[in-house]
Amino acid sequence: QRGTSAAERARPPPPTGARAPPRNPLSHPSGGLLPVLLHFSGMASSGDAAGVVVPRNFRLLEELERGEKGIGDGTVSYGMDDADDIYMRSWTGTIIGPHNTVHEGRIYQLKLFCDKDYPDRPPTVRFHSRINMTCVNAETGLVDQRKFSLLSNWRREYTMENILIQLKKEMATSHNRKLVQPPEGTFY
Repeated sequence: QRGTSAAERARPPPPTGARAPPRNPLSHPSGGLLPVLLHFSGMASSGDAAGVVVPRNFRLLEELERGEKGIGDGTVSYGMDDADDIYMRSWTGTIIGPHNTVHEGRIYQLKLFCDKDYPDRPPTVRFHSRINMTCVNAETGLVDQRKFSLLSNWRREYTMENILIQLKKEMATSHNRKLVQPPEGTFY
């Protein structure tokens, strides 16, 4: 047992059932910087029962990590527009239109803008691809917060992922599923 002191060699082994020494937080099994930062700050991803609020940048880092891994069946995705934007404001989303609708097989691109008050306030959501939907302004592509319930009833725990999934569901509703669409590949 070269390299250990006599005191270390003489120390008795821990009793059976004793706790193992704490793990090194830098060896977090999920990897990445965010789990380490959250470990040191004592925060969970959505806050804990004591009402801890996750800071904006931690929240956006968590969303970025999730967006890069892919969401569900792959028909919805998102990521940052500009990797050099340290404020993480500008995002791009993609929705592949749902089956059995006029949107089937179409790929819709969106822009999401998370201002400094995100996630307390919803991001601005605008379709870049032209689309005909009841909650989207036909001239600008802006998703009208008053006509899209997720945005009008925004809660801090909602995410960009929730927005994209809900927009895809909105495409399949009875009032949107058969609306005549602009030519595919046209943009605002």
